[in-house]
Amino acid sequence: MARALATFTQDTAGRTNWGHPGLAKMLSGVDVHAATWKPFPGAHAIWEEVNHIAHWSRYVLRRLEGRGTPTRQAWPAGRGGDAGWRRAVADLARLHAAIARRVASLDDAALEARNGGRRYTMAQVILGCVAHISYHVGQIALLKKWYRHERRAAGKTL
Repeated sequence: MARALATFTQDTAGRTNWGHPGLAKMLSGVDVHAATWKPFPGAHAIWEEVNHIAHWSRYVLRRLEGRGTPTRQAWPAGRGGDAGWRRAVADLARLHAAIARRVASLDDAALEARNGGRRYTMAQVILGCVAHISYHVGQIALLKKWYRHERRAAGKTL
């Protein structure tokens, strides 16, 4: 079971998932301008989506390592221009690879554990993480389409 969950986690965060392009594939070719573009005030940019995914994925990794503490919602803005954007995407890929490795190391008892009397089993936390990534892959897909539409409408090349 752990190996299947690890593969599913890596596929969703990577280049393919049975239901959608994986997160890494969705981010492929996104430049810093597209990553910071917002369709309207108050909307999240792709980079904020990435940082939000990373925030909750770090929480899941800490939980998997037995050191998770409660956290709050976070939508940090991107910083650091082109280099910062490339670093954010690379860091996210490393984070999801670490999650997949940790998940693969778990046995069935660990997957069913509710460490510390928590509400959800580790398997539920892992599946929740994958569902969260998938949801935001959809948000990023919509932002990319909207960005391309706006650029074309403004007569700008992509």
